[in-house]
Amino acid sequence: MSTEAPLGKRRPLGLCTACGRARWGRAKICRRRTCPGYAPLWAGDQRRKLFGNLSAYDGDQVVILAVTAPGAGQLPWDGEHCAGLGEHRHSGKLGCRVDRAKAIEWNLTASKRWTRLNRRASQEVRRAGFGSPLLARVFERQHRGVLHVHPVLAFTGPDELHAAHVYADLARLAPDYRFGFTERRLRPISRRGAAAYVSSYFVTGKKGKEALQQSVLSPDMPRSIIYVSSKLTNRTGVTMRELRFRRFVWHVARRTGCDLEEARTIAELARSDSLDLSVDAFSASPRLLAQVFGREPPPRVGAPPTAAAGG
Repeated sequence: MSTEAPLGKRRPLGLCTACGRARWGRAKICRRRTCPGYAPLWAGDQRRKLFGNLSAYDGDQVVILAVTAPGAGQLPWDGEHCAGLGEHRHSGKLGCRVDRAKAIEWNLTASKRWTRLNRRASQEVRRAGFGSPLLARVFERQHRGVLHVHPVLAFTGPDELHAAHVYADLARLAPDYRFGFTERRLRPISRRGAAAYVSSYFVTGKKGKEALQQSVLSPDMPRSIIYVSSKLTNRTGVTMRELRFRRFVWHVARRTGCDLEEARTIAELARSDSLDLSVDAFSASPRLLAQVFGREPPPRVGAPPTAAAGG
């Protein structure tokens, strides 16, 4: 049987040096968030995305809610996991874990249940005559093994204050969607302070939460871990796709010696397949750069001099 790929089908360019799976780009590691070699970079980009977009919010203050998983009544502890501690009160900080099968089932359905809960809360806001106050939403994985949610709400001006209070009434609705405790108190915080708070666990972890670069490796994490409102991303252009592209621009700039503006032009041509660019080995010649930017190319070495006009 032929091993050649069908016409038009892409072939992988090798194996990722970090996780061993097929990679489709020319970099040595793949760009899967579940790759241990890429996860720290991915978590750092998510932090930059939050800061870049929340900093562009027009208001001065936001509020952060917390929507947690239910307690031991619905998610019992795994007594065998922490049996070595002897008699104790279960806590994720001590290393106790929710029963693994129960935790996985709850985590795998959490995203869909949150979507329904958020939709219902947003409908209540619209019925009250306001627009959605939701600026961002972050899923976090606690050490006990289950997720909880941090919605970030706009909280500047009378309309946003009213909308946030109506939205926060999801605390009343949360049990209908198998969520537990929900923060009801609205404590204002600066937009940058909110970005720092919800992203502080991304790289190093905090309190009872796993670092994002660790938790993202788990298959029961939601597909969308961090959401940012399109009202902000449309204004800033700061998306994960754009942040990856900016790294590519910096790489091209280092390889070519161009300034960032020219390097971005080269990178955009490469992204659109208008220029064959090897990320690992590209070195721009003066003649190629002249072709890319529509300049007069330098004379070739050894070429006869051009005759003077009228000579």
